Amino acid sequence: MRPHFNALLILALCLLATAAQAQNDPTPDRHGPFFLTVQIGGGQGLVAVGGGFWLADQKLEPEVLVGYVPPSVGGRAMAIFTLKTTYTPYSPSLQNGWQVSPVSIGGFVNYTTGEQFFLTNQSAGRYPKGYYWWSPAVRIGALVGARITHEVVGNNLNGLPRRTTLYGELSTNDLHLVSKFTNKSLSLPEILTLGLGLKAGGR
Repeated sequence: MRPHFNALLILALCLLATAAQAQNDPTPDRHGPFFLTVQIGGGQGLVAVGGGFWLADQKLEPEVLVGYVPPSVGGRAMAIFTLKTTYTPYSPSLQNGWQVSPVSIGGFVNYTTGEQFFLTNQSAGRYPKGYYWWSPAVRIGALVGARITHEVVGNNLNGLPRRTTLYGELSTNDLHLVSKFTNKSLSLPEILTLGLGLKAGGR
């Protein structure tokens, strides 16, 4: 197993340990409730795990994700580290603790590991100057999505997380957008990536 996959496993275990501590800590959390995330697709890996905090009355969600792309999908195994923030301005309440959020927006920056990924031509040291005008390792992107949330009312959690959110989102990144502007034949499905995920946490 390569070193960065060892690091991925260690980080995932640390996130799980942090979540468990946050759930059991009786002291107030100054940063807001902690949540864990599991996501499929969305430009953050075939599967990504991570965690973050619900802030600003649960409208703002900064988080860190660690994704994995297997060789069968990417040609060789890759790890993707993502910093992501999502903002959900409006979440009308339904019955029995359910909420529907028709629109969420956000942004992310991620770094992909591997010998074929590098920050600049100069750091790679094997391409002519200007061969790559972008960084193959770093992507900056934006997303829009929708979600449905269930929040347990009262203190009888029965071992369940206080708040659980199922979401879907469409994302794109800087390289896809530039490709669209320079190649009009590209369709929207070719520059958009679908991601599905689950967030759970809170006390």
